[in-house]
Amino acid sequence: MAFPSDLEIARGAVLRPLADVAAEAGIPSEFLEPYGGGGAKVGLGAVGAMSGLSRARYVVVSAITPTPLGEGKTTTTVGLG
Repeated sequence: MAFPSDLEIARGAVLRPLADVAAEAGIPSEFLEPYGGGGAKVGLGAVGAMSGLSRARYVVVSAITPTPLGEGKTTTTVGLG
């Protein structure tokens, strides 16, 4: 059984606007800082703005494919507290 390549998976993905995803999570759009067409950072001020919401779990799914020289492996850091 052959697995699809990274390129095939990426081309088959249907991206949703990040503002829509953030809105579903209760993150106000003014705290989003867009990075390119498919990424964004959430400003630290969102923590205070969301402090009244019920406690929830935070899960991040992230992946990176380094270059053939191995560059880029340390660019993704996820902290859960």
